[in-house]
Amino acid sequence: MILYELYKGKDYKIVPTLDRIQKAVDYLGLKNLCYTPILVGGTNGKGSTCAFSESILRRHGYKTGWFVSPHLFDEKERWRINGQKISEEKLRYYVGDLKAVFERFELTYFEACTLIALKFFQDEEVDFAVFEVGMGGRWDATKVCNPSACAITNIQRDHTKWLGKTPEERAREKLGIYTQGKPIVLGSPRYPLYPLALELCRKEDLLVAGMDFFAEGKVEGMQTWLKKFTSDFFQIKETKLSLWGKWQIDNASIAIALTAQVIKLKEDAVRLALESTRWEGRMEVIKKNPLLVLDGAHNTDGVKFVINQLKASGIKLVPVFTGLKEKEWRDSMKILRTFSDKIYLLELSHYRGESLSELVKEAEKLRFQEIITLNSPAEVLNLEEDALVLGSLYLLGEVKGCIETSKK
Repeated sequence: MILYELYKGKDYKIVPTLDRIQKAVDYLGLKNLCYTPILVGGTNGKGSTCAFSESILRRHGYKTGWFVSPHLFDEKERWRINGQKISEEKLRYYVGDLKAVFERFELTYFEACTLIALKFFQDEEVDFAVFEVGMGGRWDATKVCNPSACAITNIQRDHTKWLGKTPEERAREKLGIYTQGKPIVLGSPRYPLYPLALELCRKEDLLVAGMDFFAEGKVEGMQTWLKKFTSDFFQIKETKLSLWGKWQIDNASIAIALTAQVIKLKEDAVRLALESTRWEGRMEVIKKNPLLVLDGAHNTDGVKFVINQLKASGIKLVPVFTGLKEKEWRDSMKILRTFSDKIYLLELSHYRGESLSELVKEAEKLRFQEIITLNSPAEVLNLEEDALVLGSLYLLGEVKGCIETSKK
């Protein structure tokens, strides 16, 4: 956690602006990048969409950069070349080399992460770089990559303090990644995303799911299929997806539409990419007997997606759950109650984690028949029944950390 340690305890005032990061970019001469950037925003699914997009570009023979946000366990996850994390030695070099720039322009932690990505990918001479928006879009540091194409997966409820309480406000913020004259792929034709896009974007720049491209698929047990993707620019049928869940059909289709804006797609390469994409913490199977699955669902909509799909697939998993104090975790727990009579609860070591007593109190109010508290994330690895860990990316990170420790 090299960069994280540098920022630990520092209290830069976070004011939404692109001024700081843009000045740092100009100072380093990174305005004209040697590679083609693409940018993915949205509430849920942007990480998986980035994973599919990076895989598609790489399977076409291109050298790729990939900027991930947030990391789960290891800070080095944020910066990748051809899918491989940056080495500790290289990260240490970039933090040391750019430290004075971070301080000169008073960059936030995320802005510093973004600056490292821009410089790292430039130095590595990648062909394409996939950037994942941190939060929102209009003021997100990743916007300075000046993407050749961008995508927005969906608009749901998250980060209401910063992005607005209404769907319209959040949609407007996320559509801020758009640049006139550059294509933008929308994962939904529904209100408010598409109507606002018609107001804020040129119609000829829009590619909209369900209007300009179409996807069909299904989930059979733990296997997800893209049965058909059709559009004027590309078609593919009967393709396995390596990532589980009905929503991954949408994410894969957005990735296909997005990458088609920057390269000519080949069916064999796309098929191989979709079948081999890896993305940590998204219905990730850690062990099979008993089944232990980690998922990054950390807001009400994300939890609802996962649980509805598990119900539809007839898969029974006992939830292992926690929440952050400022998040609406109580609504997520209500959804879990419709799925299971039993729940495991765990308090995060992170200062933002909700107290175990509050978690238990809510579980009792919802009348879970069996409430089991765990003392540490290490205990999750020893559960003797099929389980699903969700509720916070920090929880996934802590469980991942225990897995890494157990390997040593």
